[in-house]
Amino acid sequence: MSRLLVGLLVAVTLVGCGSRSVKPSTDLTFLAVNPSVGRAAFHLTCAPPGGDLGNPARACAAVAAHPRLVTSPKPFTCMGGTFSWWDVTITGRLHGREVHTHASTCWTPQMAMIGRLGIGWESLRAHLLPRRREAVLPSIPKTFPSGALRPGDLVTCTILGHKLEDGVPIEHLTSSNGYGGTGVTSVTLSVTYNRDGSVTASCHTGDA
Repeated sequence: MSRLLVGLLVAVTLVGCGSRSVKPSTDLTFLAVNPSVGRAAFHLTCAPPGGDLGNPARACAAVAAHPRLVTSPKPFTCMGGTFSWWDVTITGRLHGREVHTHASTCWTPQMAMIGRLGIGWESLRAHLLPRRREAVLPSIPKTFPSGALRPGDLVTCTILGHKLEDGVPIEHLTSSNGYGGTGVTSVTLSVTYNRDGSVTASCHTGDA
C-alpha cells in the first residue's frame, strides 16, 4: 500500500472520530405547569454546562453535589394563591442515568431545587411557553381530542356579554370559572381533563 493511500486512510479516520457528537451525561428538562398561568420549560446540560438557566455552571454544580434535588425533589408548602402552586416534571439523564420525577410545590426559592438551580419567579416568567387556546360556544359542550389541549392551556367562552376563560386542570378533574351576583344571571365555564387525554368544556348559564 502506498504512503499516500495510508495517509488518506489515517486522515479519514481522524475526521470521522472528530465528527462524532458526544451526548452530555447530564441532560435534564424541567416542565412546570399551573392551570391559571400556563406552562414553563427549562433545559440543563452538564459537562460542559449548557441549557437556558441563568447560570448553568452553578446549576450543574448543585445537582452534582446534591443529586436528590432532581431525583427526589422536596416540595415547599405555602398558603399562596392560584398562581403559587406548580406541578413540576423532571425528565432526562443525570450522570448517564435516566430521570423521571415529579413534584407539586409552591414556586419559591425556599424550595431547595428552585433555590439551588436559580429558577425563581422572574426566571419562571421568562420561560413561559405560548398557551394553546380553544373557544367554546354557549350551551354547546365540546370535547377536544387528546393532544389538542394540555394541562395549563386555555379554554375561552363569551356568554351574555361576559368573557370567561379557564385553564385546563392538571389532574383528571373539572375546573370552573364564572360570573354571578344578585339580580343577574350566573354564567359558568367548566373544563374537564379526561383520563384519555381529551378535554371537555361547557359554557352555560347557571352554576352547574
